[in-house]
Amino acid sequence: MKLKNSKKVSGLSVALLAASTFLTGGAFAHAQTLQDALRQTTVSGMVGATDFAYANAGHTGNFANGFGVGGNITVHTGALDGFSVGVAGYTGQSLGLYASKKNAAHDDTELTGSHHSLQSIRESYLQYENSWLEVRGGRQFINTPYANQDWYTFSPRSFMGFAGVVNVIGTNSNYADSAPLSLNTSTAEMSVFAARIFGYNSRYSSTFTTGNRYLARSNGFIVGGARYQNSFAGVNYGLQGWYYDFYGLAQLVYGQADFSAPVSADSTVFGAVQGMGEGNSSTRSANFVGFTTNNNVNAHIYGAKLGMSFGKDNVAVIGDYSPASVNSYRHGGGIHPYNDNSGTTFTDTMQTGIMDFGPGYAVGVTGNVFLLNDKLEISPTYVEYEVDYGYGGNTFSYGGTYGFNVSTPAIHDEKIHVIDSNFNYDLSSVVKGLSVDWDTDAAFAENGNLPSQHYNNPYFSSRAYVKYVF
Repeated sequence: MKLKNSKKVSGLSVALLAASTFLTGGAFAHAQTLQDALRQTTVSGMVGATDFAYANAGHTGNFANGFGVGGNITVHTGALDGFSVGVAGYTGQSLGLYASKKNAAHDDTELTGSHHSLQSIRESYLQYENSWLEVRGGRQFINTPYANQDWYTFSPRSFMGFAGVVNVIGTNSNYADSAPLSLNTSTAEMSVFAARIFGYNSRYSSTFTTGNRYLARSNGFIVGGARYQNSFAGVNYGLQGWYYDFYGLAQLVYGQADFSAPVSADSTVFGAVQGMGEGNSSTRSANFVGFTTNNNVNAHIYGAKLGMSFGKDNVAVIGDYSPASVNSYRHGGGIHPYNDNSGTTFTDTMQTGIMDFGPGYAVGVTGNVFLLNDKLEISPTYVEYEVDYGYGGNTFSYGGTYGFNVSTPAIHDEKIHVIDSNFNYDLSSVVKGLSVDWDTDAAFAENGNLPSQHYNNPYFSSRAYVKYVF
């Protein structure tokens, strides 16, 4: 289960936080006095434990695991004349359960940072909100297609800057309070999102940085997006479009159209199409970390999804296609400086997606099944990738020619088979807010155009969680 998150600011937030940590309150409201605002303060958070395991036959250190405990606490004041303050602290602590002479490769850093302990104030913001506008400044969470939290450890990715949502048509009845700024949860008919971000705090660090996945230093990015939702003749539909300028790297545009239509009392057909284009102008002169051979980005992805829901259960077929662009980065691959490429493209899987693999295509099936009186949710996904320039499935090395893996020559028509599964068991009947999660995936990469397979690279990843949300 994902908990409500909040945001942060500076001087004033510290004073309000000190006063409000002893208070709990009801729903977000507009107070008449400072005392009312403090009385309406809400406190929420999570405590839990996570077990991590990773095995990759293609890596020198081919096995890593870790165990940690951690959590967060979020404080959000009531609003005084529309203004409120949010502060959130996060921590992760290694217990060293896997550390031994026989297992020197344990990797608690996946969960708790390079020093096996991670603490950070990931949100500290000043917010102004009314029925049609919500604006924040400071440390905060945002949820956009290519800049988001990627919450797989104790500390989701956080951003430093200014962001806001404007309800152009209609109003949003789902006040964000301490949740990430997003268009996905707005009930307004049309909303617009805009942000200027200067730095971020990664999931493995206690500090904010001006760098990103590819640059040691950068000037951050800007993002703007709009979403329109309505219905016609019984069909619900939504349209959204986004623009990003990752300064010093590339510009990206993304669009998506969704629809759903009931076909009976308990079944609905749904679907979506998506498109992404990414490139950089002739004035760009970025130097990727560990990659200087050719940094021209020219990537495109087109995808579709079609499915059916039966009550709460659903199943869908998914597909994405990325055309080749020879002599550009990975001959048509894309970059994503501020997310883990997890969930934006329909065929993204837990470790990677077609944007990382480069040109090619991916097809698969995904779904959700609820069992045991809806307490157990199982979400399996199977995806078959066939990429034009493969290298064993290892997408996180950029030092070779055109940004491919430095130690593995690119090969044609490589197949990668991936199965992901998520299991969530709701234990709120035992203790309200308690749940157990298990995310796991397994993949096998092969070269399909030679008599014998090369660069076989099976890997397995597992993340198990016990969480108490309050």
